[in-house]
Amino acid sequence: MTDKKERPSKGQKSFCIPRAAIEALLDAKADAYTICAYLTLANYTEASGMYSTASLKAVNTSTGGNKMKGGPIPRAIQHLKEIHAFKIENVPSGKSGKYQQQSIDLGPILYDRDTWVQHTGDILPDCPTQRGKILHILPTFDEPLSDRVWFSSALVEGHGKHKQPLKDLKNAGTVAARLLLSMYAATDMETWGGVRPVGAIRGPWVQYPIAEVSNHGSFTLLTAKIGDTLANIDARISDDKEQFWRALNLVESCGFFYQSVMVLNRDGVPGQFAEGGNYKKIPDDAEPLYELNNISRHGPKPKGEEGLCRITAQTAGELGCPVTTPGGVFNGTYAAIVKRGQGAMVVGIYRPRYRVNNSANAGVKGTWARIHENNRDYYSFIESVREAHGLPPLPAPWTTERAFASLESERNTQVPQ
Repeated sequence: MTDKKERPSKGQKSFCIPRAAIEALLDAKADAYTICAYLTLANYTEASGMYSTASLKAVNTSTGGNKMKGGPIPRAIQHLKEIHAFKIENVPSGKSGKYQQQSIDLGPILYDRDTWVQHTGDILPDCPTQRGKILHILPTFDEPLSDRVWFSSALVEGHGKHKQPLKDLKNAGTVAARLLLSMYAATDMETWGGVRPVGAIRGPWVQYPIAEVSNHGSFTLLTAKIGDTLANIDARISDDKEQFWRALNLVESCGFFYQSVMVLNRDGVPGQFAEGGNYKKIPDDAEPLYELNNISRHGPKPKGEEGLCRITAQTAGELGCPVTTPGGVFNGTYAAIVKRGQGAMVVGIYRPRYRVNNSANAGVKGTWARIHENNRDYYSFIESVREAHGLPPLPAPWTTERAFASLESERNTQVPQ
């Protein structure tokens, strides 16, 4: 990642926090105020992500909380100074050459200015104005910038109609705040374009069980309808399942995450719920083939994230496999078209709204280049399928809205929004 102080024309500012700090906040079962305070302090750090100029007033502005002595904001700051980060290391257990795991205390995740100077002996620079004075230090625990968890500054400072996102997070409650941290920690924009649903660090995802499979020459047509949302519930987030699911609904309805419906490049494999019952789980080596749709409960989907669901739905209907009712209304079923023999499953993953979008940051251009290339590849394949079956071409979803409006008016067919 590059310096966060980029020119505005390149995109929103961004900030990062160490994974060790996220683990510490979750281990401590930090409350919503504490998490929001840490995010605010991190947002106002310089390029290293360590030295923050944010005051209690900044936390008050972002959360709408009480910054007076004894209020929730001073208590949150004090709590942050008491939370320690730890790491697990393998240390020799004796002459046998064997090793055992040992927890190493890395120290607090936050210092105030005076305590840091006393603790380290560092001389912090004086600044020309009080607003530029370093007030808090967030240790990085020697994590490289590229390994930390990245956020858009809009999460703290707001953007457009979203004036105070952290106020919404604070009001959503402690479980929602912890869940947000864990989902950001599992976000892998480069490969998944959102929260990774597989691997050691993973987040919730939505299953779309395959209803029908039919082969047509060079391609396979799948239909899938929304199913349950699945998650491994971390007890550090909540030991109450009902609270966890309510929190997941909240972070989505508040606009922190939205669902991206994707076609993956592997068949689902048999899985079993801990409480009984079977489902198709995502193989560890699965990756997205292309996007079908992006669904936002908090306003329109972002531009450039239209997906191919209109094209696959239109093509499926014209090939005699409609995913709409006889009246042309979308019935909740998606059509996916893949090359014949290609393993595939349809899933919904969670994409963060407040993510790094600055093109100067490492990986940002590559992320969207990969997603757009995948979409373009399958758009071209579906167009070749249409041509082989004597069907007219359809405009790509990344063309003008005017082309879509014209097409919809002409065909008078409703497909997924």
